[in-house]
Amino acid sequence: MAGERIAWRSTGEADVPNSGTVRFVPAPDGVSTEVHVVMSYDIPGGAVGKVIARYFGEEPHQQLDDDLRRLKQVLETGQVVRSEGAPWGKRARKEFPQRPAQPPSDSELAKGADA
Repeated sequence: MAGERIAWRSTGEADVPNSGTVRFVPAPDGVSTEVHVVMSYDIPGGAVGKVIARYFGEEPHQQLDDDLRRLKQVLETGQVVRSEGAPWGKRARKEFPQRPAQPPSDSELAKGADA
């Protein structure tokens, strides 16, 4: 049925060749929608490349989990909620202390736009 499935595959000289599908399925509650993602990819460097990518937060499944979490937040609250300790995600990886999540302030948003 139209609008229930998205499929993709990388072409040309992709840094990480990949393909996958996203399916939107009615949830058992009859109100919500489940998002099912199947993804395959070939990280250069084999197992060592995968370990390095995971360490730096660049492993595709980590990125997918992050993206789905943000999508869920936007659909449910209208915004992406970030931790006060690391409001800009991966750019703030050196900051280990985390505080309860909350939306970034206007000054943080302005500061992030300048970065």
